[in-house]
Amino acid sequence: MYAGFVRMGRTDVSKPIRRDPKAAGDEDLQLWPMGAVTRRTGIGEHTLRAWERKFGFPSPVRLDSGHRRYPLEQVQQLLLINTALHSGYRAGDVVPLAKDELEDLLRACGALDTGVPAGITPGIIENTLEACRRFDRDALAAALARDSSLLGVGHFLRERVEPLLREVGESWARGELEIRHEHFFSEVLEDHLRALRAPLEASGSGRPVVLATLPDELHGLGLQIVGLAVAAAGRRVRVLGPHLPVEEIAQAAEVLDAAAVGLSISIFGASAQTTTEIVTLRKRLHTETRLWVGGAGASHLKDLPGGVDVLSSLDDLESALQKI
Repeated sequence: MYAGFVRMGRTDVSKPIRRDPKAAGDEDLQLWPMGAVTRRTGIGEHTLRAWERKFGFPSPVRLDSGHRRYPLEQVQQLLLINTALHSGYRAGDVVPLAKDELEDLLRACGALDTGVPAGITPGIIENTLEACRRFDRDALAAALARDSSLLGVGHFLRERVEPLLREVGESWARGELEIRHEHFFSEVLEDHLRALRAPLEASGSGRPVVLATLPDELHGLGLQIVGLAVAAAGRRVRVLGPHLPVEEIAQAAEVLDAAAVGLSISIFGASAQTTTEIVTLRKRLHTETRLWVGGAGASHLKDLPGGVDVLSSLDDLESALQKI
């Protein structure tokens, strides 16, 4: 339900930009777009926003358009935070620290300048895109397996899957990849996400979360991402797959006594017909069964009924799981 390829415009967001010196009063201050920050640090954009709300850091410059831009010093501090996270510290312990305090902490535990991965780098991006161009399943699968093993499920989804999906989508939009390459990447990634989820499902507990897409919605990658996230949280999950009639989803939820039903809505699925089907499904589900909608098209749906929760990120999913 969450994610899907983010097909952005052709603006190059891979490099930092400079603030207008007349507006900023500081000709030397570099400002980085969020896409560049996530690639450089490996920290997902939803995580950056969550930290901003909870800890007051990072504190980006907001443009008139509402977009965030990050000073170079904050990007450098985020790199230190990511190193601390890879060293075993919790976000709440390190995000609020000043830069010099982070350096002291990392120096004391021997993690400063130890070559801890700094997230999505240009090399990782180019290797992934090149593997897609060559249809090199072995290389792509090996890279995904290595990163998921090193990072763990949570960091892998936020710091590899999210940025790589965005990169592949942007490369398609720029004409650097064709649809066949994009579909190949999706297929290999789905296989890997299923393989990661399988051993976790055996230890899942509680009433299950049922995941599906509505009729004519053929994109199932978001279901696999959310399915893995739910299983990693220790909850039972049943992924029914894409393109299911409303009645079939409702009957499965009833048989399984589902705690929640999650629907993935792609940007192409945000329509009045989709809203009608969601309304019908909400009526068919037990009143205690939560109905979640997510994906690139979820925020574009209009006139959703009460009792439907729109989940825009993995952080939203984590919060929703705590309520069931």
